[in-house]
Amino acid sequence: MAAIETFPPGLVLILGALAVPFLRGAARKAWILVLPLIVLGLVWRVPDGTVLTVSFLDYTLTPFTGDALSRLFAIIFSIMAFAGGLYAINHCRVAEITAAFVYAGSAIGVVYAGDMVTLFLFWEVMALGSTTVLLTAGGRQAAPAAMRYFTMHIMGGSLLLVGIIAQIDATGSIAFAAMKPDSFSTWMILVGFLVNAAAPPLAAWLPDAY
Repeated sequence: MAAIETFPPGLVLILGALAVPFLRGAARKAWILVLPLIVLGLVWRVPDGTVLTVSFLDYTLTPFTGDALSRLFAIIFSIMAFAGGLYAINHCRVAEITAAFVYAGSAIGVVYAGDMVTLFLFWEVMALGSTTVLLTAGGRQAAPAAMRYFTMHIMGGSLLLVGIIAQIDATGSIAFAAMKPDSFSTWMILVGFLVNAAAPPLAAWLPDAY
């Protein structure tokens, strides 16, 4: 398999986003439109099963694993990134476009994550990207809304991390697989996801962010 096909598409979008501020004029506009299409092409070629593994301490990370469901969501996120770039190309600040692409790339990274460590890292980068999008809106409401948004994501991320650590301690595995809410660790993981997803009754902070 070609090296590019073993490189996580979400990471391609994140790294490509970081190049946006350094481009100018037509080159920047072209890159904003082409980058999500490149990622979409990579997503389309992802095979089922484990694509990439990385050794870390005593564990083997699986930052890139494909299946039909992850491919579906990755395609949706790639198309949304292209549509967002098409809209933002003449209407949004460079920082906002960059942060939005980082957010989308992290979301793709999450759906392809095959282990809980990789999932947590992409999840936190996703929070940073979305918070930056809010901050770039400017005005008196942007900073307070962004801080509330970030605070809730830190809370959700902390619960998620506690659950992940407990799950690894209980099972000895970092694999991210289907779980039942039948233990402390899986409940913490579930609650962490629900907090970040603004599930009721923890959704009061979300309307002002939007």
